[in-house]
Amino acid sequence: MNLNEQDPARQNSFTRRTFLFSAGITTLFGGVALRLAQLQLKEYDHYVELARENQFNRQVISPLRGEIVDRFGKVIATNKKNFRVLLIPERTADVDETLIALSKIIEISDDKRDRIKRQIRRRGVFTPIEIADNLDWETFSKINIEVPYLPGILPEEGRTRDYPLGNGTAFVVGYVGAPTDRDLKAEPTANARNLLRQPGFKVGREGLERRYDEELRGKAGEKLVKVNAHGRVIEELDEGLQKAKQGDRLALTIDSELQMAAMEALGDNSGSAVVMDVKTGEILVLASTPAFDPNNFNVGIDPVLWRDLNADPTKPLVNKPLSGVYPPGSTFKLISAIAAQKSGISPNFRVRCRGSIRFGKNTHRCWKRGGHGTMNMRDAIKNSCDVFFYEVAKQLDIDLLAETARDFGLGQVFEIGIPGQRKGIVPDRAWKKEYFANSPENQQWFAGETLSVIIGQGAVTSTPLQLAVMTARLASGRAVRPTLVRGVGERAVPILEAPLIGVDGDALNVVHDGMNAVVNELGGTARRARLENTETLLAGKTGTSQVASLQRDPKTGRILKNEELPWRLRDHALFVSFAPVDNPRYASVIVVEHGQSGSRAAAPIAKKVMDAVMEKDPALKKPYDPSVLAGLSSASSPSGEGS
Repeated sequence: MNLNEQDPARQNSFTRRTFLFSAGITTLFGGVALRLAQLQLKEYDHYVELARENQFNRQVISPLRGEIVDRFGKVIATNKKNFRVLLIPERTADVDETLIALSKIIEISDDKRDRIKRQIRRRGVFTPIEIADNLDWETFSKINIEVPYLPGILPEEGRTRDYPLGNGTAFVVGYVGAPTDRDLKAEPTANARNLLRQPGFKVGREGLERRYDEELRGKAGEKLVKVNAHGRVIEELDEGLQKAKQGDRLALTIDSELQMAAMEALGDNSGSAVVMDVKTGEILVLASTPAFDPNNFNVGIDPVLWRDLNADPTKPLVNKPLSGVYPPGSTFKLISAIAAQKSGISPNFRVRCRGSIRFGKNTHRCWKRGGHGTMNMRDAIKNSCDVFFYEVAKQLDIDLLAETARDFGLGQVFEIGIPGQRKGIVPDRAWKKEYFANSPENQQWFAGETLSVIIGQGAVTSTPLQLAVMTARLASGRAVRPTLVRGVGERAVPILEAPLIGVDGDALNVVHDGMNAVVNELGGTARRARLENTETLLAGKTGTSQVASLQRDPKTGRILKNEELPWRLRDHALFVSFAPVDNPRYASVIVVEHGQSGSRAAAPIAKKVMDAVMEKDPALKKPYDPSVLAGLSSASSPSGEGS
């Protein structure tokens, strides 16, 4: 059968399929043409704008961290050059191979390699990752030479935090560290989180760096960069540049010269020193030994060093002036003398000290076993006679003693900008009732307990800062409060005159007279604390606080002397003082942990510290005005990285 003889129905079906296929093709290409026309004509401007946005990106410029300076403008926390190496993941085909090649120049542990990979997963392949920082010039140069063979590696000069005085101001300024995931989550905006993700950016971790982190951070800048289709930067543009603004300069009350003198005077002891201006409350010295070097934390502390610091029995990570809690020992007798006079006990009240007294079933001994003879209040302060104060305790209500202690700063926490301050204990009836809330039979206050508290033992404890406030208030008669910050940026912190503490001047004079006798009269317990300048008299009070109960030799039963005990069981040594006697201006506190004797261990250190203070006499020198020097800390860092 030929073609003309085919079934007409079959031929018609073929014709219809051809028509439908042709129509579909026409419709498809017509739709494409229509869409192209729409994109080219109607939506042209919109897509051109999107293309431009894809071509240009904005990048964050990290600000320099604000400086921290002492009362005279000397820098104690700043920023220095930091040679570092970054990895830009998208610029290398194999991150592992790049890191292996780089590890031939700098050490990259398995842990660090894993951390880098985690950061890449979190931040993306376009965000630079810091591999190492604070490199020496030789290492930095080697990396620069090898860069052509290290795809994705970018050596650059950034900035890092620097503490010129090292451990001398560690517990004042604190330190900075890399942001954690918790820090990122705490930030309220995407821009703030983006800033924290920048390579080498640090946040405050301890001390004033932590408390004033927001002010010290500064304000981030922006720069416009041209990128290719893969997001790689191919050009930095001048247009749209917003310079970063350095953080505020933080001005302190600390005198860095006196701070270092106190650190030197404390030497190898585990202890603390505080010096305050008794009129303004400004803290001139806040020293703690031994101390850590905050520069070690800034670069990422070595795990071995961290372990050693934590294991050290002298506790170099503890801010002892604020967090060290000790029985105040005989320094508390100054408070006891004020409370006694408030209760109506005359300063001429006389007691014969024979070395001990009996109270109930217990014998309470004086530190001088042979006794002091007849004592009045002034003489009892001079000789630190326990028996005199035992007799006073029989007539003194514990609640009045506790109230007086709080009036003079004990049991208080003061806002000075450094977290971690401890409150200590000022015991009274309410405290004991709360302390033994689950043991009603022990809630009653017994008179015998007052005999321990009145000489600074028993439940009473305090920090060196509290003792410094106590001494300043005793010296001035005013309720001065300690301050550590003089200004933030251009804003000066005002110093207000402290109100009178509400204690009779004659009562204070008795204490002053007794403290003067402690140092400057024969028989005083702190003759070692007399100043080099004999025209300036120092008034003081020794203290020796018991750490453990009396220890006996297991073989002979003999009570061991303090020097025979292990270091950790020896008594603490304390000394509080103010000068000059006739016109008090500076108060100081020295605590030597397990120093055994306030007169032998703490008083000589106080002499060195107060000699330095009186020689310089910082109150005579005008501190700088924060509003004048603030401009120095607001310098811009258009292309540098923050600390």
